[in-house]
Amino acid sequence: MLGSKKLRFRRKLYFKKRSTDSRAVRIKTETNKAGVFKKLSIVFLILVQLASLIFLYTWFSVASKWVLLFNFILSCVTCVYVLSSNKNGLSKAVWIMFLLVCFAFSNLIYWLSDERVFFRKAKKRYKAVYDNAEQQYAVENLNGGFNNPVVESDCRYLYSVGRFNAYRESDIKYYPSGTLFFDDVLERINNAKKFIFIEFFIVSDGVLLDRFYDILSKKISEGVEVRLIYDDMGSKGTLSHRMKVKLKKAGVKLKAFNKFLPLFLVGMNYRDHRKIISVDGDTVYTGGSNLADEYVNEKRMHGYWKDTGIKITGKAVDGFTLMFLKQWEVLTRAREDYSQYLNLFTPTKSTSTVVPYADGLDYDHPIGRGVYEKIIAGANKFVYIMTPYFIIDDGMTDIIINKALSGVDVRIVLPDVPDKAYVYSVSRNNAEKLIDYGVKVYTMTNAFVHSKIVQSENCVSVGSVNMDLRSFYQQFECSVYTDDKTVMADVLDDFNETFEVSALITDKNKRRNNVFRRILAGFMQLFAPFM
Repeated sequence: MLGSKKLRFRRKLYFKKRSTDSRAVRIKTETNKAGVFKKLSIVFLILVQLASLIFLYTWFSVASKWVLLFNFILSCVTCVYVLSSNKNGLSKAVWIMFLLVCFAFSNLIYWLSDERVFFRKAKKRYKAVYDNAEQQYAVENLNGGFNNPVVESDCRYLYSVGRFNAYRESDIKYYPSGTLFFDDVLERINNAKKFIFIEFFIVSDGVLLDRFYDILSKKISEGVEVRLIYDDMGSKGTLSHRMKVKLKKAGVKLKAFNKFLPLFLVGMNYRDHRKIISVDGDTVYTGGSNLADEYVNEKRMHGYWKDTGIKITGKAVDGFTLMFLKQWEVLTRAREDYSQYLNLFTPTKSTSTVVPYADGLDYDHPIGRGVYEKIIAGANKFVYIMTPYFIIDDGMTDIIINKALSGVDVRIVLPDVPDKAYVYSVSRNNAEKLIDYGVKVYTMTNAFVHSKIVQSENCVSVGSVNMDLRSFYQQFECSVYTDDKTVMADVLDDFNETFEVSALITDKNKRRNNVFRRILAGFMQLFAPFM
């Protein structure tokens, strides 16, 4: 159990409640049973469609040996196509095995799941929106003034792959818990004068959303523009129809990303996992927290919920505001006038580098993975990683191992209480493999770690990007990269405090020591590209 005086102080800090709000004492919130039933019904219908397609295609294939032979040859050709694709190594291996073993119907499944085929039209739409945005908002990368060649290299990489500007004259603040983060957010939106833009993967009925509603409805009556993007799958079963109607009646412009439909379409797997709150063009928030009670520990689902947040003021605010506006323009298909929402910041005196960056299928490169890889590769002293999931490919695994063998202090913090047991089995198995090479793996006791942080002595990245293949290749993400000394010190303090209340995994207590756990994790690894 967690029991030190220092920990009790931190728990009081993290569990801080507003004494003036009687609702804050509530620990559990009611489940939206109708929403959960609808979500499960949609999943069931999709599985029925998939099973029917497989049955009919297989029946047709085995009806003739020539059709079966043709399918085998096509599977071999598709394997060559997979090898030439930009998929990561683990995904390629899984797909090739599936194509050869289940050749009677595997081609059908693969071609119904290839983003290069089924995301082509959407990608053109994103490109048109991004071209429009670039014409209205000139992006110019910093050409000098870097004190650290590693940071300069990282910034040049981000500009090259996504045109993400490296800003200065921007202040940045780190929050080690969702409670502290949302306390600041609520205070800031309560003082909004022009607009409030909100984008979350999960928006959920409950105490936190009620607080948002009270403030947003008041600000709308004062003439403030409010827009809200939520992911339809992420919020299915949590954001009720009643609350959506209530928000719309109050004047909130509400938009669902990628409506969750009862159809077997590859696009259903692509989700908006970003977390952005932009206020008046002068303040922006991001991090790992969603707009739901568990992120402020109002609702206990998996022990204490450990999360983080970032606040930015100054020039770098435009980077996140622009992300939101481009996503909104794609969803609404209506041209935006960016000028009324950008260049509203007040420059600060900070000389630190701040780079807001995004990731997703709208870009040609796995940017989140690339940033993490460069931070790890550029470290000479330490690399600290905090993530709920640890499902990476061989390339990143090799980089982490090489750093540890080179004497770099590499540490990984995982949850002690998982939210998805099958994902956790793979995550922990992958992390425990690294212990033999000198990597220290911790689990935060009685807690679910939802923070997404990678830090070295040079820089830190905080945001929505998990250390897993879904975040790297299948979701729309956002984060902030910075070399701000104050933020780096605060994040490092948070790591050190987390280490103190975490259990170190050793050779003696590894789950891999149990042969059955190891076999199960190995089997689940086959599904790692889809987790």
